[in-house]
This record gives sequence, structure tokens and C-alpha cells, in this order.
Amino acid sequence: MRNDMFKVIVERPRRGGSYARERAPHAKDEGAPMQESLRWRHRRRKWLNENLRPLERYLDGQVGKPWDKVYSEICAGIDRRSTVQQHIHQHLADFVAMRLSIIDGRLHWLKGWGRPTPLADRWAPKLYVDPATGLLRRNRERERLRRQERVTWSMLEQTPDRIDLGPLHQLHRLQGIWYEVELALIPPAGRGRGVTDVVRSCTVVAYGHRGAGRHVVQGDRALYGNDEVYARHKRQLGTRELRVHRLHNTQ
Repeated sequence: MRNDMFKVIVERPRRGGSYARERAPHAKDEGAPMQESLRWRHRRRKWLNENLRPLERYLDGQVGKPWDKVYSEICAGIDRRSTVQQHIHQHLADFVAMRLSIIDGRLHWLKGWGRPTPLADRWAPKLYVDPATGLLRRNRERERLRRQERVTWSMLEQTPDRIDLGPLHQLHRLQGIWYEVELALIPPAGRGRGVTDVVRSCTVVAYGHRGAGRHVVQGDRALYGNDEVYARHKRQLGTRELRVHRLHNTQ
């Protein structure tokens, strides 16, 4: 590891060096002070920031090596006696699961609080220390879970929220759950009375009619493709039906 890693991670260049107008003293006016402190004009030049990507790249390159050796190199380049550099050591737990236990034959990650978390979790660190060999390993289970999520979200983005099966028969994805929806023509409104739309959870009237009450609305062409129909009945799809239509629930 490079000797100045802590500078790369924490320190940033002094800002304002090219801003000559700020550094120039003001014109001398009558009554102006004869002396001026440098502290005020050159304040806030040096600032700190956290750029942990170099540390993350270094750890990725140490996969397969003994963790004790890797940790010794980190301690040699980042002094724990310094408050600023000690903060970098605290971020190691964000990338490496160092405290592990085996529960029911599965590796669990011991955080500083709460119960042990399975290492096969999308929020687990990307690396871990193998308790059997002491080597730094890549968390393959985490990568597999994230890969599956990317594939699932990609499929969801390509799947519309409505599938037409017939003039009055549709499939709708509502809050991540797929339903079979039976449509019906909206009857002419009589005295402001309408019918209940089970998908929109409101009372609807035919287009061109005015319903009584602020919760009464007209048909929705964007939702059903036709503003003369409403959802009379809906039913959640079962596992076999989802498989037939090649659909997936997200909840």
C-alpha cells in the first residue's frame, strides 16, 4: 500500500489559491487600520473529505491474501494514533466483515450492534475474512443476490403495468402485486350516483356526466385504455398463473 494513502483518502488541496482578488488587501482609506491579521483573509483554506474509493480498490486487490498481513500494511500506512486517520480504520468494517460466526452451518456477520446477519445478504460487506483460513475472501453470495435483483428490476422495467387479455379482461400490477381485473361498462349516471371502481377505490360515472360529491370521478383512459369502463372485480394472481404469464411480484 502506498505510504501516503491517508492523504489520498482524507486530505484535499488548499482551495482558493488561484483567487487572487480575495488575497489582495483592500485599498487604504482614511481611518483604515494600519495592520491586518492574516488569519481572517486566509481562513478555511484547508479542508477534509472522505474519498474511500482508493481504500476500496486496495482491499479488492488483496483478495486471497492473509488478512493479518493486509491489516498490518494498512496500520503501517494509516496511523491509528491520529484522530483523522483513526476514522479511516472505522470505515474498514464497511468493506470487510472481520467478525464472523457459523450459525446452522452458515456464515453470519457480527456487527457492532444487533443480531448476527447472514453473510448472504445484500447489505453485507463485499469482502470477508474466512474464519477457517484467515484469508480475505470475496462475498460471492452478496454478488449473487445483487445480480438477481438487477435481473429482476430489468425484467420489471420491461414489463408494463397492464396486460390486455380481452376487451373486458386485463392484468394489472398494483403496488408490485399482479391482479386479474374484470371490467364492465359504466352505466349512465342517475341522479349523480355511480359505480365503485375496485382498482381506483372510488366512485366513477360515465364520461360526460357529473357525479354528486368530490370523490366521484369519470373513467380513466390511461389506466384501462378506455374511459367507458371501470374495474368491477379484481383477484390476485396465484403462483401458477404468474408462471403462465411469466410475471413476478415485487412484494
